[in-house]
Amino acid sequence: MIWNLLENETNANGGLPTWAFAVIFAVLIVLLVVWFFFSGRKNRQADKEYAEQLEALAPGNKVKTAGGICGIVVEVCDDNTVVIETGTEASGKSHIKIDKLSIVLTDAKGPTQLAREAAAAQKGEAKPASTAPVAPMSEETPAETAASEPAPAEQEAPAEPATESEQAPEDKPAE
Repeated sequence: MIWNLLENETNANGGLPTWAFAVIFAVLIVLLVVWFFFSGRKNRQADKEYAEQLEALAPGNKVKTAGGICGIVVEVCDDNTVVIETGTEASGKSHIKIDKLSIVLTDAKGPTQLAREAAAAQKGEAKPASTAPVAPMSEETPAETAASEPAPAEQEAPAEPATESEQAPEDKPAE
């Protein structure tokens, strides 16, 4: 039925009818609006978590600044700045006062991140340390089999020869 409508209401050039162009245009506009909505939502959520992390900064948290300076927070000041300690005992330690907004990475956890981790722990969704897929034994290729065998250095050393008393008696010819 739709094909009949399309055949009957085509424009003078023999292409799609004029209303079809309007429908395609409207669908594209709706898809664009939906895409902007969902991409903006994800960005707002990431910005919220970043702001929570900055608010949760406390002495002892590790941080990395936009300039690449890594250190440990020593003091959180009231004027939206923090004092971080950098360096080592051998080279000498120094204290730097930086703006909180120049921090790009931190190990501080905000309330949203803590709640997400608690929910994952309750569900028992603790991810294993290795996320590499494991192939079933029956589907191993010869290269995978060779890779899974221990290297010569890892193989057990040959057992020392048994003493004469432990050796099996040799068959002696009957007399």
